[in-house]
Amino acid sequence: MKPVALLLTFLILALLALNARMMSPTRLQWQLQLVTTEFGHWLALLSLVLIYPAMFSSRWFVPLFLLLACVFLVPAFQAFRIAKDQGLPFSWLRLWLPFHHAKFEVQTERRTYWQESDESLDIVIYRPQGTHNALPCLLVAHTGGWDSGDPGEFVGANTELASHGYILCSYGYRLAPKHPWPAQAEDTRRAFAWVRDHAAELGFDTNRIVFMGRSAGAQIAAACAYGMPELGARACISVYGTPNMHLAREWALPNDLLKSLTLVRQYMGGDPHEVPEAYRTASASAFLNTHNLPTLLIHGTLDSLVGIGHSRRFTQLRADREDHQFLELPWGTHGTDYFPSTPGGQLSMSAILRFMERFVHGGS
Repeated sequence: MKPVALLLTFLILALLALNARMMSPTRLQWQLQLVTTEFGHWLALLSLVLIYPAMFSSRWFVPLFLLLACVFLVPAFQAFRIAKDQGLPFSWLRLWLPFHHAKFEVQTERRTYWQESDESLDIVIYRPQGTHNALPCLLVAHTGGWDSGDPGEFVGANTELASHGYILCSYGYRLAPKHPWPAQAEDTRRAFAWVRDHAAELGFDTNRIVFMGRSAGAQIAAACAYGMPELGARACISVYGTPNMHLAREWALPNDLLKSLTLVRQYMGGDPHEVPEAYRTASASAFLNTHNLPTLLIHGTLDSLVGIGHSRRFTQLRADREDHQFLELPWGTHGTDYFPSTPGGQLSMSAILRFMERFVHGGS
């Protein structure tokens, strides 16, 4: 391999390694960061392979590629350390061979749960096959910045989660700016009523419904779980969400990756002084004095789309509660749980399964 080719390859890998440790100002940089951190073990393998031609061409590349290999392996070693410290399962083999031992085969179907005039909302159901007991149900709000997204997303992660013995129902909701909050809360109530009405058909226990969401969906799930106690959510799982919309507005910027200032304003229907009730009801943190329930937060430290400060602040407010769990992933960015076999995917799945087993699986 010619020195020029080695140099070019080294520069590309070095730029990927550098980008993985930075807050990402553009969508492409975020996507590259996600791939680099979650699949860094493959880049580490590539770096090690390149040592061989470097030994016969330009030996000074050898320590550089070795250094890159170590850098790319950092997320895997951090995941291994966290898993060991917290008693969570983690498989080195699965990083290379993306398998998992499913307890049940999963059947997926999509239905319409609400329709009015020319508008309709769908729900995607992941149902384990061959079960005989009523199972817990995860009611999942999808991602998308409140103005986009689809309930059919995260197929791999949702399927694997359901394969462990859970009914998972991913529901759509009306989108901003046409439908500002609390339209999404109304749709959550509709989705909740629909799954309860179909509990016997789907095979789940109505006393064990857990509200879950990722990103924008995490805000919706948490706000409804805490702000609508009459629904009787058994627990809440928030993955890189915003449990305080006042902070979301305070920290929003006009020109960041998401154009978050525009997103927040169009979703909430204005600023806090214009729609104070909307900001209150959209914030799970506003209800901590009146309602609490077991909660799991998962968030990456390097998240450029939803800052880690949101989950840290909420955790501080619930520091005295034993039923509050917080998994912070030092290498993680937005979407760290998207690929079930990667460091972020494995730890997120392990944390969710342990949380469900501890706080939900015990019955009503």
